[in-house]
Amino acid sequence: MADEIDPIEWSRRAWEDGKGPAPDHFAAMAAVVRLEQLVGAALDRALREHGVSRTGYQILATLSLEPDRTLAMGQLSKRLLLHPTTVSLIADKLQARGLLSRVQSETDRRTTLASLTDEGAHTLTIVSESLSEINYGFEGVSPRLAITLTEIIRQVRHDMGDA
Repeated sequence: MADEIDPIEWSRRAWEDGKGPAPDHFAAMAAVVRLEQLVGAALDRALREHGVSRTGYQILATLSLEPDRTLAMGQLSKRLLLHPTTVSLIADKLQARGLLSRVQSETDRRTTLASLTDEGAHTLTIVSESLSEINYGFEGVSPRLAITLTEIIRQVRHDMGDA
């Protein structure tokens, strides 16, 4: 079925034919949304086997990148670009499983610190190995294409004022 048109290109043409504004940007939006669906579904399938959500995985991975595996909850929220309540709710679940711990800062009682536990680091290693087997949701994508995609997204984010 090589004659079939890509659904994103079809939507761009249909949008343009229907006199929709900015058809190229419409197609870019549709392409990004579709890619997020594909990658998200692949990640969710792999993460489900380990009982970890995408946000939970991001929290564990972010803590692991800190030299002492610890961050203030507010900083964790900022790094992940997530609302503090969301981070707190997911941290509750991770803490209940022994994957992270939370303590009050000794220098600022208003600050709660989240730390990756040894069990959390072990779980992160296992989950990361599982995700790497599916190229973190980019199955079938070459390393070169993954690099190119990252570079393009960086430029788009920059142009949109994010980077």
